[in-house]
Amino acid sequence: MTTTQGFNLTWPLATPPTGPEHVWAASYPDFVAMINQTNVMPGAFATINDWALHARMSANSTLLDVACTTGFTSRELARITGCRALGFDLSANAIALARYNHLQSGRATDVEYVQADGMDFAPGRSFSHIAVGAALGFFPDPPGMARRLVDLLEDGGHILAAPFWCDYELPEEVQTLRRDIFGITSPMETRADALDLFRGLDVIYQADHTLTPETDEQVAHYCYSTIERVCHDAEIRDPRVKEAMTERLKSVKNATNRLRAHQRYSVFVLRYDATTYPHRYVELF
Repeated sequence: MTTTQGFNLTWPLATPPTGPEHVWAASYPDFVAMINQTNVMPGAFATINDWALHARMSANSTLLDVACTTGFTSRELARITGCRALGFDLSANAIALARYNHLQSGRATDVEYVQADGMDFAPGRSFSHIAVGAALGFFPDPPGMARRLVDLLEDGGHILAAPFWCDYELPEEVQTLRRDIFGITSPMETRADALDLFRGLDVIYQADHTLTPETDEQVAHYCYSTIERVCHDAEIRDPRVKEAMTERLKSVKNATNRLRAHQRYSVFVLRYDATTYPHRYVELF
């Protein structure tokens, strides 16, 4: 139980892991929720600040956080811009943690989280900004989901994306790792593929980035910090569970490092203009 601003926050997951087998059997999204991992888009805080600046976000903005997991994107954008935000995710556990983390932050920001399937999610309103990060690969139909996002934008609104890409085919062992660890079965996109998902939107800002693998010390520090926090907040005292969570998180981080040797990512701010969409009359670069 965590105390913040004078009241107690009860750990929101009804069934904490009871043994190592529970930890290893969880799907990747449920494992992220199980350990309350601060799941971020490529570039983390740097990407958040690029989006806020180049998409001209403010307290008047309304944000939809797609596949929000534990809520990092919407919490941080609301924190630095004052925008109102709605996040959704397929995992009920992730949504429970997003709400918990929002309350734990103690910040008076207007952020809401709902459990929903993105392919039929109907919020009943449009948004000035939609943050999708690198999440489209987790949907069964990435192009179809990208088109759905445009339908949820206000005229003049922006999509905030940060897709991973690689302009050659990943080695077979790395493809297998990507599928087995993260559950991503769609082919690795090229840069052209990633941008083509948003065909017809104006590219207001784009920056391409390389990725640097983390050192063993950096991975160990991250894993220790994350697992110590969840064991404290969820009152997990079984050393076998703690060890299993640590080892699985290390396997995730090591897989990320293997992918970083091949992947790059781009930060995009893309504008919807109802008078021109889905056509394009301006050169990309």
